[in-house]
Amino acid sequence: MNFFDFSLCIEYFPRLLSYFPVTLKIIGFSIVFGFVFGAVMGIVRIYRVPVLSQFFAVIVSALRSAPPNVLLLSFYFALPMLFGDMALTLFQVDMNRIDSIWYVVLAYSFINGAFFSELIRASLSGVDHNQMEAGLAMGMTGFQTFRRIVVPQAMVIAIPELGNILINIVKNTSLAYIIGVIDIMGAVSIVSVETFHNLEAYVDVAAIYLAVSFVIECMFSQLKKCVYK
Repeated sequence: MNFFDFSLCIEYFPRLLSYFPVTLKIIGFSIVFGFVFGAVMGIVRIYRVPVLSQFFAVIVSALRSAPPNVLLLSFYFALPMLFGDMALTLFQVDMNRIDSIWYVVLAYSFINGAFFSELIRASLSGVDHNQMEAGLAMGMTGFQTFRRIVVPQAMVIAIPELGNILINIVKNTSLAYIIGVIDIMGAVSIVSVETFHNLEAYVDVAAIYLAVSFVIECMFSQLKKCVYK
């Protein structure tokens, strides 16, 4: 029996790739929800809203410090235990029957939100306060100054780190299979049980993740060249 058979990599690849839309679904939803959550926390902390600012600071610190797999398992097992009866009574929703993928999306939305929050806070803080004063002096409202002057400059500051965050989000989705989600990593487990060829399947998955990360890196590399030229 060969230790590694490249022909099996070619054979398994289409099958594993067919599960990639599940991974994309997790990535897409968790980025959108995470960005909204992160934007709220970041802006609240920038403007130092009493109580909420301190509360979000603790939440962000906890989410960034805890391992993603621990948070994922905590959401999956703890939420039905804590809120299952309330959800069933108020909304007739059995949380134990909710598709596991939505627990993954929820967990990663909070995790991504913590990183987006720090990115947004750091980017907005990096814009000179005189820019805001200049906009107000020109007769703009606070919101107009924020939208037209502050946000565009903050986006330029955020670009380099944003690419790193997106690559990290892609890599973190590989943990979704631990609660039963059949994405490309979950498909590896199925292939391994059926064929007893683990290595070839993992090589395929590594190639897929590498390709996605490479595309993101190239996109942001070109974006940085356009912005900073």
